[in-house]
Amino acid sequence: MRMGIVWMMAAVTASWMGCATTDTAQSKPPVAPCSLDEIRLGDQITVTFSDLPQPGIPEQKVRVKDDGTISLPEGMSIQAAGKKIGVLEKEIVDLYVPRLFRRLSVIIRPDERLYYVGGEVKNPNRMPYIGEITVLRAIQSAGDFTDFAKRTRVEIHRADGRLEIMDAKKARKNPKLDLPICPGDSIIVPRRGV
Repeated sequence: MRMGIVWMMAAVTASWMGCATTDTAQSKPPVAPCSLDEIRLGDQITVTFSDLPQPGIPEQKVRVKDDGTISLPEGMSIQAAGKKIGVLEKEIVDLYVPRLFRRLSVIIRPDERLYYVGGEVKNPNRMPYIGEITVLRAIQSAGDFTDFAKRTRVEIHRADGRLEIMDAKKARKNPKLDLPICPGDSIIVPRRGV
């Protein structure tokens, strides 16, 4: 009998603790804005090495791998995703100097960054990412919705693999609901049922 009471009290305590944590688990952290100065997964970047004795290291075009790293000459590898360009340049210099060279300068240039708009828009296409843009503005840059667009379930496929759903009708009335787009993201506007 005593064991039954102890188990029941433990169950009640656990359920209270579960309820307390459920509220905080449901609140989502704010989405960080995109930065043109930040290296992202899948980015292709050009790394230029200078201030080296001849023959030096040729310019490198590298893609940021799924694990966030890039491979560099001399068997070097470094974490790149999530870092600002200036920080990554300094870390690459520190990787080579003084181990292999007495001095070195590094310049990183990201290749053209794109986002994609497809589905029920008038001009589905890839678009150059030149600065901050939201879902509704991206759809407008693709000629706007077709007559068959399901505007209440616009899909945003993030470059990092996440999927977000946005109600474009609500976002037109409340701009705070209009989500930002980052390089590598894809917007898919589904077709509504007839």
